[in-house]
Amino acid sequence: MAKPVFIVGYMGSGKSTVGKKIAAKLGYKFVDMDKLIVDLAGKSIPEIFKGKGEDAFRDLERSVLISLCSRANTVISTGGGTPCFFDNMKLMNSSGITVFLNMQIHSLADRLKKSKQERPLLPAMPADELEQYIGYHLSERISYYNQARLVVKGENADIDHLVKSIRDIYAIF
Repeated sequence: MAKPVFIVGYMGSGKSTVGKKIAAKLGYKFVDMDKLIVDLAGKSIPEIFKGKGEDAFRDLERSVLISLCSRANTVISTGGGTPCFFDNMKLMNSSGITVFLNMQIHSLADRLKKSKQERPLLPAMPADELEQYIGYHLSERISYYNQARLVVKGENADIDHLVKSIRDIYAIF
């Protein structure tokens, strides 16, 4: 049984899309942490942020992460902030393989312009300020993301190469 694979990266980097593809190639289950949190809470993430605040959301996110760390043969797409709170990145690295989908700021901005309503930290963000916001926010988070065992270019990620790299790490893990 193989330990879980955690996909980390900034919001909009394609963690769920890439995670599903990796899971299919490995024959693993796929879990989207944000979707799981929504299902457990019975509320959207923006509703959780608005009603209970970010601290309550991060506590819930942490407990969900802990529950997922023992899942074998599973690819887990984390929330964009998951690695940046508590000791979550250390926990993920000790529990499985972490993959950081590293994307350029302009690529993230292009993707996020299309889905701002779904992002609790972006709804009031004017489109012309988005790249500057992402650059600042990413600079706060990048040191956490870079702790991943695998750091890959997120734009047009090579899934076959990524799966091979994951298998190579499992051989020595």
